[in-house]
Amino acid sequence: MEFHEDTIFKIEGQKYGQELIEIINIKGKIVEVHQTEYGIVDPKMYKPDLVFELEDRIVILEFQSTYVDVNDKRRFRFYSAIIDQAKIKSKKPIEVHVLSTVEKEKTKCYKVNADSRFPIYIHSLKSIDGDKFINNINTKIEHEEYFSEKELLMISLFCFMKHTKDLEHTILDSAELITNIPRLKKDIAQFAKGIVLILCDKFVKDKMLNKRITNIVGGNMKNVEEYAKEYAKEYAKEYAEDKVNENNKQIIINLRKKGFTITEITETLNVTPDFVEKTLSK
Repeated sequence: MEFHEDTIFKIEGQKYGQELIEIINIKGKIVEVHQTEYGIVDPKMYKPDLVFELEDRIVILEFQSTYVDVNDKRRFRFYSAIIDQAKIKSKKPIEVHVLSTVEKEKTKCYKVNADSRFPIYIHSLKSIDGDKFINNINTKIEHEEYFSEKELLMISLFCFMKHTKDLEHTILDSAELITNIPRLKKDIAQFAKGIVLILCDKFVKDKMLNKRITNIVGGNMKNVEEYAKEYAKEYAKEYAEDKVNENNKQIIINLRKKGFTITEITETLNVTPDFVEKTLSK
């Protein structure tokens, strides 16, 4: 992805993130949207999709196209531990919520040890007839009818509904629909397109189709780039290199307290065992 999606979500996320979690049936009011890019972790393995701070808790929202297995559970627990110690200075509990394309509503648990279990809340939109929804959207586009913010966000979530198409082409449909809606307001467009690009990046493995979707949604996003850059300096300090080592040290200490092994810590934070051991010995 070549646009500043993290900044855009931070700017627009409180308003439209609230709509999003209500669609998914996550209860609560968002008070802040946190950065999800953590310089101290491998962005390919340990970059949460969206992180919302609610009045009473922190919600990590993940999009998933496969069943949540033990590796996912372990990864989600790392998310929770790292976000808790690295960025969010509050005593609020942290929850992991997954919007799944394949699983039904349920709660899965990761057994940390005999006395501790880490819950993962799985959500589904399979009760929505996606084919019917898309037909209605196409009719509204044809007649240039008004779209609510909820409808626009649901277009970006088409792949999570019940449908007759393969997953990758539902994301293509979302991309084409979002860009075909006339007089779409810039702020909601940025958020909805950002969701589509996240899903494309995660779920569309066909390189040609991935590029096609990215070009449809991102090819005409110069205004989005400029919009994000206006605010980039405001959050630049959060990425300052001089804080990375200090963050790593504090995270190492706290992950160790939470029961993570030295090997797990070194693999997750991409640091040497010697750095971990020296940090823990101080």
